[in-house]
Amino acid sequence: MDAIDAARAAIKEHHPDARAAFLGGSVVTDRRTAMSDLDIVVLLHGPPAPYRASVQHGEWPVEMFVHTEATWHAFVEREVRKRRSPLLWMCADGILLFDHDGVGAYVAAEARKLTAAGPPTVSAEEIDDRRYAITDLLDDLAGSEDQSERLFIATELVRRTSELASWR
Repeated sequence: MDAIDAARAAIKEHHPDARAAFLGGSVVTDRRTAMSDLDIVVLLHGPPAPYRASVQHGEWPVEMFVHTEATWHAFVEREVRKRRSPLLWMCADGILLFDHDGVGAYVAAEARKLTAAGPPTVSAEEIDDRRYAITDLLDDLAGSEDQSERLFIATELVRRTSELASWR
């Protein structure tokens, strides 16, 4: 079963009353691999959302990000402040699988508007704080003679510098 059909079937099985759903992530891009899973954003009318679930549907591992319209907005707002919003990008770039009442089209348009605006401006204080953290880690790396500690510090440097460069 192809990814789109499998995603629709997984939603039908787990959330037959869903308002809308998106298939996002690497499976809908040229970055798809044999290990790609189905990242599905599901919009419900109410509870049990919000929650995240990992399930298996046939041969596909599935990650479901289940929200109401209100919780989608709240999660995206929080993620955008952190300058990393996978949820936002899944709805901006993903495939709208179905939309029973227009909320999917609305969320997709809102997601595209927010991604086009880009991440929020970084304050001078935040830049200074991040610069300090990175230079502190570089000093620790230069002074460490323990291989395990050096590996940990290098990993932390990669994580912190990639945070600065990522908007997805």
